[in-house]
Amino acid sequence: MRKLIIAIDGPAAAGKSTAAKNLAKRLGYLYLDSGALYRAIAWKLLQEKINPESQEEVEAAAQSIEIEFRLKGEQTEIWVGGIDATPSLRLPEVTRVSSIASTYPGVRKKLLSIQRSIGSGGGVVMEGRDIGTVVFPEADLKFYLDATTPVRGLRRHKELEQKGIPSDLEKTTREIEERDLKDSRRHVAPLKKSEDAVVIDSTPLNLEEVIAQMVQEVEKKLKIRGQRSGAGGRGERIKEF
Repeated sequence: MRKLIIAIDGPAAAGKSTAAKNLAKRLGYLYLDSGALYRAIAWKLLQEKINPESQEEVEAAAQSIEIEFRLKGEQTEIWVGGIDATPSLRLPEVTRVSSIASTYPGVRKKLLSIQRSIGSGGGVVMEGRDIGTVVFPEADLKFYLDATTPVRGLRRHKELEQKGIPSDLEKTTREIEERDLKDSRRHVAPLKKSEDAVVIDSTPLNLEEVIAQMVQEVEKKLKIRGQRSGAGGRGERIKEF
């Protein structure tokens, strides 16, 4: 029985990456952060000093950028043009350029093929802003993870500080609001909730509570698939930690 394709969408700093990583580990699935692909493009644009406001230059540059995923223990590293860009992908400037580059059709088209080739076989937890609506509209299970703007701003602020990156809470929250607006209004693959997505508001929840809700939905899906395949409802076994 083919393993599931699981899509997790939602706005910035809603906790998608942390939830997706932990869910993938729990299931023994591959974790893929689609946003890291756009950040990888943005990082390279900054390295090459390419103007992110020039759609033509950005789309041309994106076609030749080589992005590689490398597993190091349980961590996934993102290598761009033979360089490990992972430590720099969450820098505010990379985030800003990523937000601009992600609106360009040429960039999205290039990365769409990469995402689909990685996840098409199943056994993957992929997170982003358009996974359930554009990348994998036929995903076996879709989640939309959300939280209030102040909570998301505080989470991103703490995340940056823990990494030793200077951060101002008010500015960080404002940048998230601006990102939300851009993502929801862009013409190509805007941020929106898929009609068949399971919505989880993580505002009052800790990570374990979010994962518990997700695992519950996965178990339901696996049970249904097991019954349909005549497996007696056993499906896949979910790891216990």
